[in-house]
Amino acid sequence: MKHPVFVVTGAPNKGKSTFVKAMTNDASVVVGPYARTTTKSVSYPFELDGETLFTLWDTPGFENAAEMHEVLTGWGIQESDHPVEILRRFIETYEGHEDFLFELEIFKPVVDYACIVYVADCSRKFSKSEYLREIELIKFTRLPRIAILNPIDGEHHLESWRSGLTDYFNNIKVFNPHKTSFDEKLRVLGAFSHLDDEWEAPLNRVIDALRRQREKTLEECARIIRRTIIRVYDREFEVPFDAARDEGEHREELLAQVRQFVRSCLDEAQKDITRRFGLSVDVAFEQEIADNDLFDATVRRKNLSVHQRAMVNAIVGGGIGAALDTAAGGLTFGIFTASLGLGGGALAYLKDISPMDLVTFGGFDSSKEKVRVEALHAELGMLIINRLRQVVAVLYNRTAANTEQVTIRKDLDPTELVRMSRLLGNMASSSRYRFSEKHKIELFELIHEKLREDRENVEVGKPG
Repeated sequence: MKHPVFVVTGAPNKGKSTFVKAMTNDASVVVGPYARTTTKSVSYPFELDGETLFTLWDTPGFENAAEMHEVLTGWGIQESDHPVEILRRFIETYEGHEDFLFELEIFKPVVDYACIVYVADCSRKFSKSEYLREIELIKFTRLPRIAILNPIDGEHHLESWRSGLTDYFNNIKVFNPHKTSFDEKLRVLGAFSHLDDEWEAPLNRVIDALRRQREKTLEECARIIRRTIIRVYDREFEVPFDAARDEGEHREELLAQVRQFVRSCLDEAQKDITRRFGLSVDVAFEQEIADNDLFDATVRRKNLSVHQRAMVNAIVGGGIGAALDTAAGGLTFGIFTASLGLGGGALAYLKDISPMDLVTFGGFDSSKEKVRVEALHAELGMLIINRLRQVVAVLYNRTAANTEQVTIRKDLDPTELVRMSRLLGNMASSSRYRFSEKHKIELFELIHEKLREDRENVEVGKPG
C-alpha cells in the first residue's frame, strides 16, 4: 500500500515550511522571514529504520487562486467529472504559463491523490474576500483536507478562522510549529490518521514507533543521569598539603577540583544524552543547555529551589525523623513543611546556596601529606538530577523548527523528595560510598519516573 502523502499549502508566509520542518524534523527545509522563500514544490519523506512512512510536500503560497477558480468553473464541469482528472487537465493545459506558476507547483503533487494541509495564520483576521478562492479550490478537489491554524503572533482571531473554514475542511487543528512539544506533534499525526481509512494503520504505526523510540531514549537518559551521579560521588578529591598555605587556601583548591570534575561529568552526560536524541546542536541550543557549572550561584538557583533545598537538608539531616514516612503522602509542600515544623537548622537552608555548602572537607591536619574532601552533600546530587532533567526536556521537545525555550517544574512531590533525598543522603555519607544493586535500581526508577512526568509538566516558549 502506498504511504500517506500530504501537500502543505496556504497563503504566502503563513508558516508552511516551518510546519513541514517541525513534522519531519528535517533541518534541510528552507525557512525564511519573507514571502516567496519557497517557489518550487519539494518533497520531504519521513523515514524510520530506512522505510518511508509518510511524505510532506512543501509548496509555494497561492498567487492567482481567483483566476484558476474562474478557469475551472468556466469549463462547464459535469457532476460525472472527477475533480482530480480536471486538475490534471488544467496542469497539462497551463504547463509553463506564467500566470499559474505557483498554482501548478501546488497541484502537481495533489493530483496523485494526496491529502491537502492548509496552513493559515490565525493571529490575523480571517477575510473571506482574501481567502475564499484558495479554500474553494482545495474543497473542489474532494480529497481529504485539514486546516492547521498557526498562531504566529497569538490566537487573536482563532474563532473567526474556525468559523470561516468549518464548511471547507474535514478537520481544523491549532498548531504552532515554533513552540510545539513532541506530544503535540503526535496529536497532529493522530488527526492526519483520521482523514483517510487507509492511512489510519500506517500513521498509527508512525505514532507508536515514535513513542517507543522516545520511551527507550528516556530510559537511556535515566541511566546516563544515574551513572553521572555515581561517578561524582565515587570520586576521591585530594590535594597535597602545603605548609605555606592556610586551611582556607587548601579548601579553595579542593573546591575548584570538585567544581571542574562535576562540570566535566555534566558536559559528558549532556553530549551522551544529545546523541541519544540524534539531534544536531545549534547555537541557540548550546546556549540553552550550557549552564553546567553547578557551583555558579545563578545556575544553582535555577536548578534547586530554596524550598526543595530546605526539605532535602531537613530529610538528610534527620530533623524530621520517622514522621516523614506517614506525613509525606499526598501533602503539598506548604502543608508538609508546616506540619513537620521545619524551623531552626532546616530553615537556615533557605538562605542562598554557597559552593562550600555542597562539600564537606576533612579535618585540617598539618601532619598529613594530603588534604581531602570528606563527602559531597545530597543537594549536589539533586542539582545534577535537576540540571540533566532540564537538558532531557529541551531535547525531548526539540524539533528542527522549534528553538523556543523549554522549562519544567523541577520540584518533586513530598513522597518523591523523601525517597530521592534518602538515596542521595546515603551516597553523601561517604566519599567512597557505592550503591547496592537495590539502591541503583531505585535511583534509576525515580529518575526515569521524573523524566516521564516532565513530559506533562513542560512549558514551551518564554513564560509570560
